[in-house]
Amino acid sequence: MGTRERSRRTVLRRIGSGATVGGLMGLAGCTSEQAGGGGGGGTGQSNGSSSNGTDGGGSGSASLKVGFLYPLSGPYSSLGEYQVGGTEVALEQIGSEMDVTIENVGVLDTKLDPTKGLQRARELTDQENVDVLVGTNSSAVAAAVSEHAQQSGTPLIITGAAAEPLTGENCNRHTFRTIGSTYQNTRALAEWSMQNLGKSFATMGADYSWGRASVGGFVEVAKQNGGEVVQQVWPKLGATDYSTEIQKVASSDADLVCVRAAGSDAVNATKQMENFGLMDQMDVLILNSVDVMKGAGQAAVGTYGAGYYFEQDTDVNREFVNRYMEKNGGAVPDTWSTTAYLATRLAAKAASETGTSAGSADSAALVSALEGMSVQGPTGEVRLRECDHQATANICVSETVESKEGWWGEKSFPTREILTVSKAGENLRPCEESACSLPE
Repeated sequence: MGTRERSRRTVLRRIGSGATVGGLMGLAGCTSEQAGGGGGGGTGQSNGSSSNGTDGGGSGSASLKVGFLYPLSGPYSSLGEYQVGGTEVALEQIGSEMDVTIENVGVLDTKLDPTKGLQRARELTDQENVDVLVGTNSSAVAAAVSEHAQQSGTPLIITGAAAEPLTGENCNRHTFRTIGSTYQNTRALAEWSMQNLGKSFATMGADYSWGRASVGGFVEVAKQNGGEVVQQVWPKLGATDYSTEIQKVASSDADLVCVRAAGSDAVNATKQMENFGLMDQMDVLILNSVDVMKGAGQAAVGTYGAGYYFEQDTDVNREFVNRYMEKNGGAVPDTWSTTAYLATRLAAKAASETGTSAGSADSAALVSALEGMSVQGPTGEVRLRECDHQATANICVSETVESKEGWWGEKSFPTREILTVSKAGENLRPCEESACSLPE
């Protein structure tokens, strides 16, 4: 059995002799609403199928070879599927709007494992000779791939891993990030909840780098706003039984609990908190993403969260959501759809500005182009800061409510009402307070 088969590679389109790029059309179906509850193993289509789509590349004067690293199996498989959908939309727009050819080599499943993720990244750089890496969701995977990006001189644009050190003390010249950092993502939620829900709080964070960093960001800001943490519990990544943790939180008599888990972990935790009656006892803050809304259903109603929401009524977001739904059987995008979309468009813009040639791009030129680069996205203008390569973004705080029909149509799962918006550039640590120190 060959290396490609052993890695269970999901190919957007395999590049053959004289071939230009294709889309991810064969993968898009796995993000449909019928996919249900948010991860836990993926689908057969997401693990090893090839797509024969031809949209998304263009035939421009600049070209770029891109490899994607998304989780397509395990508890965060749904997040990888959302990124596939967002990448498809970006490739389609690049093909029709930009003078750039993107040779999308394929998606490799990182399996949320740092060793596997690093192996997949090396396959893309050493065997496929890609110019840019896009993806990674586990912060542990991202840390390993980021170090490889620096060593190999290959720009990496992180789309799912949010632990702050990746663009903080562990930053490097070749690593960029379109998803918000843990501090950035929790600052608005911590400020709003301390002002509106209470001061005494518990935390329940997945016991790995992202969960701990995300809880840390919330605790830091909550304390600055008069909050007091009275209980902290750390369920394992991929846990199925949260009863022990829930009982500890319930006995704390806190005003609220901040839960930092994603994918099927967040679905399981939300359902079990509702069954236990915890939501009658205290306010619950969760990652109220689409996959959690689908998977947890009615159990999520009344919870609070922060992030990107497809319900945002702006022209750019409407266009993105409508394009996404057209390509994905009516399914709506989630945070990870937008971060993958932005990363792909930023890579294409950098290729256009530097006039690259696929497989032999000048990485130093690409890095220089990406620093300070901005694009318009579903959340508004997004810019990669020069000081740490972290993307700025508007972040909304919302309450989960019963499903209601809107400009997006009618959905079978709860939706969100936006309560406040934390403005881009205002929810990040100032550059002078960043722990990132990039070489001149």
